[in-house]
Amino acid sequence: MPSAFTLLLFFLLAACSVPGPSEPVALIASKKNQWQAKNIRSYRIAVQKVQASSHAQTNTITVQDGIVTEQSATCTPAPFEGRQCEIQSFDPNEFTVAGLFNTALTYAPDSEKYQLRVTFDETHHFPKTISRDQAEVRDDETFWRVVSFESLQ
Repeated sequence: MPSAFTLLLFFLLAACSVPGPSEPVALIASKKNQWQAKNIRSYRIAVQKVQASSHAQTNTITVQDGIVTEQSATCTPAPFEGRQCEIQSFDPNEFTVAGLFNTALTYAPDSEKYQLRVTFDETHHFPKTISRDQAEVRDDETFWRVVSFESLQ
């Protein structure tokens, strides 16, 4: 049976320990390190973003030596839009691999609140899909999906 001193010491150490990063943050950070180790600085990526209150838009980004050099977009109309949709302006940096990691890491500390789900590319380790939905907010769902990736190195 542990002595009172041993129990007291255990509780003091437990109270003073600094918690590590949450499990989602640690996983995303680990995958980010694996991506960075591949040193892919030039690539073309197409990312589809769907928001509950809008149409699906696929943004295609070309990155050369870590800098966005080209961007384009197509959209798929939502049922309420009829046969046409309007391409929304977008920040191309959101759709780079670094941007996808930033998006995932933004929601990861509150992953339960946002019902965050992230999957990763098996070869390159970047976020392949990210979905978030704040349950108490109606029509708040957002989904990012990498539809194509090509290394240009």
